[in-house]
Amino acid sequence: MHRRHFLSASVTALCAAGIRPAFAAGPAAADLKFIFLFNNGGWDPTRVFADQLDSNNVDMEPDAERASAGGIGYIDHPSRPSVRAFFEGYADRALVINGMQVRSIAHEICTMIALTGSTSGTLPDWATLIAAAAGDRYTLPHLVLGGPSFPGSYGTAVARTGAAGQLEGLLSGRILDQSDLAIDAPSRAAQGIVDAYLARRGGARVLGAQSSQAQRLTGAYADALGKAAGLKDYRYVMDFTGGAGLEAQAAVAVDALGWGLSRCVTLGFPGAGGGLGWDTHANNDEDQSTLWEGLFAGINQLMGLLESTAAPSGAPLSEETVVVVLSELGRTPLLNATLGKDHWPYTSMMLVGPGLTTDRVVGAYDEGHTGLGVDMGSAEVADDGPVLAVEAVGAALLQLAGLDPAEHIADADPLSGILA
Repeated sequence: MHRRHFLSASVTALCAAGIRPAFAAGPAAADLKFIFLFNNGGWDPTRVFADQLDSNNVDMEPDAERASAGGIGYIDHPSRPSVRAFFEGYADRALVINGMQVRSIAHEICTMIALTGSTSGTLPDWATLIAAAAGDRYTLPHLVLGGPSFPGSYGTAVARTGAAGQLEGLLSGRILDQSDLAIDAPSRAAQGIVDAYLARRGGARVLGAQSSQAQRLTGAYADALGKAAGLKDYRYVMDFTGGAGLEAQAAVAVDALGWGLSRCVTLGFPGAGGGLGWDTHANNDEDQSTLWEGLFAGINQLMGLLESTAAPSGAPLSEETVVVVLSELGRTPLLNATLGKDHWPYTSMMLVGPGLTTDRVVGAYDEGHTGLGVDMGSAEVADDGPVLAVEAVGAALLQLAGLDPAEHIADADPLSGILA
């Protein structure tokens, strides 16, 4: 039995017995892994995260009720049992952030701000920055299965599987079947010969390099050849095709983290391909409720996989992985003429995992559904504090991962109160 299979089987057995394995200390910042789960189109936080039941300026849905689990208050509804199941099972690991400002109501602009803290479109997203900082340790540092990504200048750290399974096709050679010309793929034996030849040539170039720059370039080339050859073998232990569904993406993400292939994985719900599933300008109540239920059903499955799968260290992945659940914008407090809600520049986010001050809700909305001021050091609501900007959360995530936010974000002021 492979060591990872043995570790995963041991972790699974403990979880099945209702025991969460405990480890002496949490992972070092450089060893933390991240899953970013992006919800494209703009969700309505009042359906789960934002309690506005006492506000006359916010349209809540019929039958919505307050509920709490541990230190987290949330909105419960009969049509969303998966939301209740999540908080009852994982409130102690969760952190909800309310009243977060994204400074725009345009999908594209808000997406850039939510993931990079900028509207330039040239800066890398948080996941890419975190992955690139440890890029030499991973074959595919940032694996994108769905949702948007902004590689910036770190394109070599980002790999997208492709909506049609293009990455799997490249690794297996089946991509040749899509050619307009008939191409006979080389046999596996022939591919092995070519890989071995290239590895020898790459090693020889490293030994023959004279200048320091040549040594760096040839060394990077040899390292890339080795990772490319090794990547082909991963297709025998995991499936890169994934799919648009959140459950299928979650399975690939956990495999990529568990095998030590990636540090960060980005998922998209309700699927890859750039759809705006959450953009409910009409029929907001019913459509948002269905989406929230589907989202949390997928999150529950993801958490179960993280708990029952061993990381390369032997600990359950849940002890080393931070899950970031977000959308690019929120929705207006009041329903429009078509019973929908339009775009709103304040939204919520949920973080789950180690290194955080979990089992709490930070930030808040006022009666008009705009964000209140927050003290960055404690993350508590403060009258004299700034309105919480999304880049403050991004900076805190970089800090959690062992990066210096000031090197990546202008005038970075991390929301350090959410860090344990």
